[in-house]
Amino acid sequence: MASREHPPLPESVRHGLRAIVFDTNSFPRGGLDLDLLREWGQRASDDGFEVWVPEPVLWELAEHAAASWEAWRASTNRARRSMQAAGLRIPSDDPYSSRAEVMAAVDASVRSLAPSVRIIPLDGDLAVEALRDQVQIRPPANKKSDVKTGAADSAWIRQVLRSANNNIDSFVIVGTDGDVYDAFKGWSLPKPHMVPLHALQSTLFVLEAPSDETTNALVRFLQGMVGQPLKAGRTPGEDLTLGQVGALTDLVDEWDADQIRDVELGDIRAVVGMNEVKISRRGLATAQVFLLVDAEYSGWRIDEDGTLLAHSSNLPKILVRDVLSFTLDDGAVTHARSETGQALASRADNHAYSDPSDALFELIDTLRLIPGAEEDDLEDLMVDGTGFMTFSNGFDLALEVEHGGGDPHWSATFTLSKKEWSATLEVRCEWDALRVPYEDPDLFPAYVLTSDEDYAQNVPAEWTLAAWAIDHMWPHEAT
Repeated sequence: MASREHPPLPESVRHGLRAIVFDTNSFPRGGLDLDLLREWGQRASDDGFEVWVPEPVLWELAEHAAASWEAWRASTNRARRSMQAAGLRIPSDDPYSSRAEVMAAVDASVRSLAPSVRIIPLDGDLAVEALRDQVQIRPPANKKSDVKTGAADSAWIRQVLRSANNNIDSFVIVGTDGDVYDAFKGWSLPKPHMVPLHALQSTLFVLEAPSDETTNALVRFLQGMVGQPLKAGRTPGEDLTLGQVGALTDLVDEWDADQIRDVELGDIRAVVGMNEVKISRRGLATAQVFLLVDAEYSGWRIDEDGTLLAHSSNLPKILVRDVLSFTLDDGAVTHARSETGQALASRADNHAYSDPSDALFELIDTLRLIPGAEEDDLEDLMVDGTGFMTFSNGFDLALEVEHGGGDPHWSATFTLSKKEWSATLEVRCEWDALRVPYEDPDLFPAYVLTSDEDYAQNVPAEWTLAAWAIDHMWPHEAT
């Protein structure tokens, strides 16, 4: 379902749609995601419209890739010199010798996606008008630190309008760039249809709630990924591709954080949630998923004598949230990839609460992450703190809470059952005196969740309930 901020496009627009237009700002951090572009090209082709990439946008994407290549080469050259000095074998040379080669390779890769992805050539007269926009600072051009900019934006917007015969209802621009709105306003044109990448699926297509069979297939697929390593956000067979996680270095709170060189996601440890599941009339399913993964970071530490030493360490219990699109074949998921090319990550360990009631409320709230949870039952649990709820797959969950005067401050017993089968999980709220200075006991949050369940060894207690329930409803086979 589309959000209120991005409701479905009017039926007249969806039925008359010629193209969705990708700008540089359509992609996370302005970098080309070729797989994402290919995926949307296929979806567009299946539904009878096109993906447009204006030529100036392609040029800019190619330049961004070249800049990334230069940064990588500089880092690699430093490593090669150190390896050579140590007498180690040097890895093979990279396949590119110049920025021009990198940009040509990007250009060729995008053009190879034709015909579902169409490059819109820039007409010469529109290039002249775009340059004049920048020189004379006409919208969408502007001035930043006494530098005039905006010719590229003006060029691609003008070209899209011409290619669409000035029919604004025939295309949708992917992104939220305010300069685009300013251009249309400055040209006395109606506001264009602009949709951010994360909302594109729900605004273009009519989405419905999936069947229990489809939901089961999605969760079983994710459970099958548990134990798999992630390299650059992909499992070895590329069955699962997560979006890029920005600023992973922010997750490191070691004393030598300023010496961090690199942080990479490691193994998938558990599926702790999946919600907002929708499926289009053509059978493409999307869902928000929550995975617990390891991360590994490498860096440098300065020894007592000033020597710089290489250092690496493991960061357990990183929570990754992403919206995935699942491709199904005969009811089974064949692969899944990030819908937007961007994921979020946070530390899932070492969490504490300021009040025991907050801890209980947030624990119960994680039941929203279990597919098939009945919303009305969940709301009753949130209010009463005890009770019963059902799931659409036939499982029931009962909650009993016992409040104490000391440690534990409360103990919650969850009983999951279906027919004659049942399992029980106990989670407690305790005071962690080590977190709070003796002089000021209210200075820091110090109420923590604990559990004796085996899950607590690998899954933080606040996520144990959801992971435990999912693993019992959809058991995964150990690999």
